[in-house]
Amino acid sequence: MKILDAKYANWNRDDAFKVMQDYLTRFKHIDAVWAAAADMMIGVLKAIDQAKRSDIKEVFGGAGSKKAVKRIIDGDPRVKADVSYSPKFIYDAIKLTADARLKGDKLPPPIIPSVLITKDNPKQFYFPNSSF
Repeated sequence: MKILDAKYANWNRDDAFKVMQDYLTRFKHIDAVWAAAADMMIGVLKAIDQAKRSDIKEVFGGAGSKKAVKRIIDGDPRVKADVSYSPKFIYDAIKLTADARLKGDKLPPPIIPSVLITKDNPKQFYFPNSSF
């Protein structure tokens, strides 16, 4: 695997769109994109669609937003998987961190487990009424 570039997009869809536009201009061929977050993945996909690029075969995000999971459900060939970050796990991590701080203990190690969302299980993670 050859990494062409890596730029920070502020966990933001619009910033990821701009970064991807730059990549699409600079690189004649891109096989896959790791966008790190579902919102950034949506911005990346929008840039790819606008540029009408067909070389990019896979885009991976993260966090399991409803838009990302819906793309898996709908069979978008570029979005084969995403990962979940349940709000419950985030709550647990915040609570453990706050408890440790209050007690003066060391901070706990990262504990936010995630589940790989694929074509086999997306309906478990799709919540159409969610704001995320």
